Amino acid sequence: MKLPKRSQVNAVALWQVVVRSLFLQTCWNFQKMQNLGFAYAITPVIRGVYPSRLTRLKALRRHLEFFVTHPYCASIILGVVARLEEQNGQSGVYESSEANRMKVGMMGPLAALGDTLFWATLKPLLALLGSAWVLLMVIFNQDWIWLGPLMFFGLFNVFHLQLRLGGVWLGYYRGLEIIKDLRQLNPQKMAQQLGLFTAMIAGVMAAAFYQLRTTPSAWAGWHPLNTALLAALTFFMAAGLRRGLSVGRLIYLVIVLAILAAYLFKLG
Repeated sequence: MKLPKRSQVNAVALWQVVVRSLFLQTCWNFQKMQNLGFAYAITPVIRGVYPSRLTRLKALRRHLEFFVTHPYCASIILGVVARLEEQNGQSGVYESSEANRMKVGMMGPLAALGDTLFWATLKPLLALLGSAWVLLMVIFNQDWIWLGPLMFFGLFNVFHLQLRLGGVWLGYYRGLEIIKDLRQLNPQKMAQQLGLFTAMIAGVMAAAFYQLRTTPSAWAGWHPLNTALLAALTFFMAAGLRRGLSVGRLIYLVIVLAILAAYLFKLG
């Protein structure tokens, strides 16, 4: 079915998609997951592309199919879908299923990417950085402990909002080329490197806590055992990451081992 063409998607419509994407999970349901949130977010584009109420309803009905991905990475898919819907409007073909096929193809990989990069890597890393700041303030008897939680929440929101706000524009301007861009970026390798950095910080913090526990005067009387403990824990965390264990599980395991060591060796 071909109908008269309509104007392209404008910046106002894309910004509306950006804002609406922040509410993607407000209508989450067990049957089709994020489909209602996705349809709500893409509605401004549908209004600008399709010329009649009937074609708009048919387009929205297509986007009510099953959809679920990482909420932060969904903005990229929204941008690509906006580009594809605009192309449908320019060609006058309003019943194309290409956008739905693209959604199905991208939602799984982006869900895995978001879980690995944000939940399993970035959040534990920033939590450790905030905790390390609190530890330093305790060691040096400073009153800036409150900056630790602020550092965690502030940095995490900077990273995730940058993707959520910019992902729509990136997906729209790159279109299907975004798939090649993600392959070249190699986010899995990036997550692995961040995980190793997290392991190193965890090792440093473990040694610092041990020193603080055994020597109240902070760093006075540094013992070679501290260095050995630091190296062992860093090696342990790195080895666990290489074997596929998540950063969160490794941190909990280190906590359990530290409690057992404190009980067995009666530290402090």
